[in-house]
Parts: sequence; C-alpha cells; structure tokens
Amino acid sequence: MTFADGWTCRACWKGNRSQDAVCYRCKTPRDATDEAVEATRAAAAAREEQPEAVPDIVVALPVVIFRTYAKAWLRGGLLVLGLLVLIALGGVTDTGYLLLTGGMGAGLVVIGFLAGEVSEAMRDREPWAYIVGVGLAIGGAIGSVYAFNVLAPDIVSPTAIRWVSVIIFGGAGLAALAGAVLLFVRRE
Repeated sequence: MTFADGWTCRACWKGNRSQDAVCYRCKTPRDATDEAVEATRAAAAAREEQPEAVPDIVVALPVVIFRTYAKAWLRGGLLVLGLLVLIALGGVTDTGYLLLTGGMGAGLVVIGFLAGEVSEAMRDREPWAYIVGVGLAIGGAIGSVYAFNVLAPDIVSPTAIRWVSVIIFGGAGLAALAGAVLLFVRRE
C-alpha cells in the first residue's frame, strides 16, 4: 500500500517514506509476503503479552540496604568478638558473660554473612531473598530493641529506641516486601 510519496506497512499500518526499505517501527520489509506480515504481527502480540520487567529501583534499593546491613553486622560482630578476647584476657571468669558476649558476636557475624548473601541474591531477582530480607528486618528491629533494653537500660529513652528501630528496620522490611510482591506479580 502506498500514500503520497510513501508506503504503509501492512504489519503495523504505519506510514513510511518512499526511500525506506523497511518499516521504521516494526522493521518489516516493504515487499514482505503475507507469511512474513503474519509472523511480524504474531511477534508483536507476543511481546505485548509479556509482563513488564521488575523496575531496577525495586532491586537496587533493598540490595543497597542489605549490603549496608551486612557490613555493619559483620563489623559489629567482629568488634564484639574482639571485646570477648579483651574480657577474657582481663580476667573475667564468669562464664555467663563470656557466653553472652561470644554468642552475640557470633550471631552478628552469621547474620552479617546471611545479609550479604541475601543482597547478592536480590541482585539476581531471587524471590527467597526478599522473603528472608523481610525476616531479617523484623529480627533486626526486635533484636535492637531487646539489646538496648537488656544491655544498656536507661541510657537512651526506650521509646526513642523503638521508633528508631522501626524506622530503620521497617524501611528495609518494606523495601524487601515491595520487591517480593513485585517479583510475584510481575514474573518475567
């Protein structure tokens, strides 16, 4: 089909200039056969049926948050384990304090490694990572409130500790939850 000084693509029905050998929109050749036109239309319909890819910000935001958590928890765990060595070398023989300090340090290191693995799996858009991220955020909020209430009572207002924990860890949990929902809703 042609129009004034041009031709119309039979696959997408868009006008093209007379010197164009293929359609500028769908790249169908000017003198395409009926089979080629039908194949181009089928390919366009298949592309429209595919779900939209998950936006990169949905992946990037939780990855950055959990990578930061991983670094902080690993460094904090190593610091606590160093404190354990200083306590032991200082002559403290109460096994309760030693076990509490060692358990806290080891727990922080393990959770730090887990948060690092979660952030790497989030980059690959793996659904389990977002679900584990929500769990880490909930555990982090509860753990930080509990740690301040047990280990440092009356230093900072308990209400302030709760609010800061909810803001910091709640934001991470919401980012991971949004990523999980979008991954399940918009599967590639």
